[in-house]
Formats: sequence, C-alpha cells, structure tokens
Amino acid sequence: MNDTSLMNSLYLKKTKVSPTVDFNCETGVLQLKGRSLPEQTYELYKPLIEWMDEYVKNPQEKTTVNLHLEYINSSSNKYILLILKKLDDFHKEGKHVEVNWYYDEEDEDSYDTVNEYKEVLDLPIFLHKEDEE
Repeated sequence: MNDTSLMNSLYLKKTKVSPTVDFNCETGVLQLKGRSLPEQTYELYKPLIEWMDEYVKNPQEKTTVNLHLEYINSSSNKYILLILKKLDDFHKEGKHVEVNWYYDEEDEDSYDTVNEYKEVLDLPIFLHKEDEE
C-alpha cells in the first residue's frame, strides 16, 4: 500500500444534477454514481481532475473505477472522457487500472457511449448490466 498521508479522499454528495463522487485514495476505488447534467460542468469536474492529477503521482497498487451513471450530458461526457484518458495514460505506464461501467440495458445511449470510450482508450473497461431494483 502506498503512502497516501499527504492526500485526502474526495467525496461529493449527489444532487439532482450531479453524481455522488467517492474517490478513495486509501483503497484506490473511484466511483461516480447518479446523473451528471450540471449547468456549470467545469465547476463540478475541476476538483475531480485536480484530484486525479495528484492521485496518479502516488496511486494504490490497483485502481478500480466504478461508473454508475444514469445520464450524462454532452459537457459531462467530455470531462469523464478526460478523467478516463488520464487513467489510460497511467495504465499505459504499466499501472493496474480497471473500469467497471454499469448501465441499464434499456439505455442504448449509455451503452454506445462506453463503446465509443473503448474504441479510443486502451483501458480495460468492463460492461455490467445494472440490477433491476
């Protein structure tokens, strides 16, 4: 396990327009859950990107990203792809990174989005159908 004493985990509570953000530097599990359609997308994603920039300097042995995104607007999509690109570079350096993308099988847009990501990234991205609740 790496020394994460100089870094804090990042937790943001979900709102009607933004997902729960739970980036845990101690476990290496990064999670986004909910809807992402804020008007000020940059304001939401700026701290996530800054956190990622710090995390990749001293990561855990394995980084797992869990994305449970019900809806992503186009501007959020841009920032999520930016985060995944940072992880993709990290993965290309030989670091262990895994992305789990959970989707509703009736949501073709989400399925198409993740497949577009898979075409441009070398990251291992695993698709999982959300359980019906």
